[in-house]
Amino acid sequence: MTKTRVKCFLALYFAVFFGAVFLRIDYFPLSWVPMYGRRQFSEFLTVQFGDKAERKRGFLAQRANGEMLYISADDLNVPSANFGRLYSQRAFNTGPAQDGRERAGLSSFNRWWQEKFAGPHPQLNRNYSGQLLSSVNRTFGYGPTDPRRIVRLEASLDYATYHRSQVDVGDLSRPDVEQRTAIVTEHGSFIRRGDKITPAPTGIRVGDGDNE
Repeated sequence: MTKTRVKCFLALYFAVFFGAVFLRIDYFPLSWVPMYGRRQFSEFLTVQFGDKAERKRGFLAQRANGEMLYISADDLNVPSANFGRLYSQRAFNTGPAQDGRERAGLSSFNRWWQEKFAGPHPQLNRNYSGQLLSSVNRTFGYGPTDPRRIVRLEASLDYATYHRSQVDVGDLSRPDVEQRTAIVTEHGSFIRRGDKITPAPTGIRVGDGDNE
């Protein structure tokens, strides 16, 4: 290969590569890494934590015939880390962080580019929990009329909320703790907080990027 061809190749490579950076194309094949992180400011910080033994036991599930059972990582034949994401994210109708950050704070041109060539925002009408329920039934080979099919999944986690003043001084000893339970059914997904049950967040508002 001549020097001229090498120079042309390198020029094309870097034009495409930095074009991808400029246009915010995450997981671009030439770099294959998420190129952007996300930083949000708030007066409160809320984090999940839960009982390791309870998560290992798995989802509390109900069959169409009324039978109750637990579905664990071993039952679904998935690694523990992957099951953890199903339990703490998908069941609560939350997708991978990549879906939330890939279009955060885009300029108008970049937003148009993404919607034109990459499709709608992945969180616009999200249905991660519904996909989880369908995936569980497909894994077990249960059809839509099978009395053994899973019609309900539940996952419970504790949420600790810290005020910014606590975080600033490093005092994480006294958070406000609340248990939340994700309830996934064939008719929709819900979040139980205490004695109150509300529909799970379903998507962002167009143009807001981060809001639900």
